[in-house]
Amino acid sequence: MNLVCLAEVAWGYFRTRKRFLMTRLAARGWRVVYMEPPAFGRGGGRGPRQEDGVTVVTVPFLKPSTSVAAYNAAVSTGIGRALVESVARRQVALWSRRLGLEDAVCVLANVYAASAVDALRPRLVCYDFNDHPLQFPNLPAWVDGYLDRALARSDLVIAVSETYRRMLAGRVSVPVHLLENGVEFERFAHPDGPVPPDLDRLPRPRIGYLGKISDMVDYETLRQLAAAGLGSLVLAGPAPAETRRQLETLAAQPGVHYLGERPYEEVPRFFAGLDLGLIPFRADHAYTAGIRPNKLYQYLAAGLPFVSSPIEGMTADAAGVYFAATPQAFVAETRRALAAPADRERLRGCAKGRDWDALTERFDGMLRTALASPATERKGH
Repeated sequence: MNLVCLAEVAWGYFRTRKRFLMTRLAARGWRVVYMEPPAFGRGGGRGPRQEDGVTVVTVPFLKPSTSVAAYNAAVSTGIGRALVESVARRQVALWSRRLGLEDAVCVLANVYAASAVDALRPRLVCYDFNDHPLQFPNLPAWVDGYLDRALARSDLVIAVSETYRRMLAGRVSVPVHLLENGVEFERFAHPDGPVPPDLDRLPRPRIGYLGKISDMVDYETLRQLAAAGLGSLVLAGPAPAETRRQLETLAAQPGVHYLGERPYEEVPRFFAGLDLGLIPFRADHAYTAGIRPNKLYQYLAAGLPFVSSPIEGMTADAAGVYFAATPQAFVAETRRALAAPADRERLRGCAKGRDWDALTERFDGMLRTALASPATERKGH
């Protein structure tokens, strides 16, 4: 059966929920086509190309707040946005004809692609709510309403957290299911190879964050952690333009080490070289409580204790899970975590049910159940 994912990130970007799910759905017998937005420097091209059993093509979906000033100016007008969306619809229709995507299931992960859904004439539309589309920085006012458009076109919604599931259930009449993020358990529980040399040479204890260094990161917390001198503060991951200056200022502090982006295959070995993980997001950010970052489950599978900003529905655990809502509390909990023995096997046990294989099996079942629903048949998809 055909499945088309209208995605908000390029396939070649760091490993995302969509990539974990789509690869596994393809292995389970779906014919998966991943329609990505353009992303300079992240691989890709017009396509089609094969990636891990998935066919990937590039479509010029509407994008807010890009690094191209002329594009931003063009889409600041209703006419400009309508033109970009029209081009994207035609491109989706073209790929649908060329690849024979009749009667497909559409997984909509990009709210700005909602107007292109009908070009597929899908049998079922499932909206995957992972990141809140309004959580990103410097969004123009015109983005309001795009989430409503995506929800209105959906027959089924999956949400990454219970927080978001409740929010969405109050906005739609279609089923809303919880499907959290996960981890490739064996890869992180039993890393293959040595700790990366640039990390291994740093003094212990090593306190680290690996992930996108976005505006959700609490830089004041990291500054206070660095000033406390509790160990080597290690940061790694992509740094977008809007946060680069803050990162450079932070990295200039004694004991702070920015080690750049890391390939996904190296991440388990990177975590094996840390003594404590961090999820230092801003507790005052409107969308922090509802997130479920992949690194949460990766830390657990690695048996790595961690300190995090509060995450709704999660509580501290003496095995090695700590939460803090202020920079001062974060420093105190970090000090406490470093002094306490971690129960690494208990931490790993918390992640065993979060393997992407099991999550994909659940998602597959949700899609097939929805396809068999009389309500879906009545809609004529």
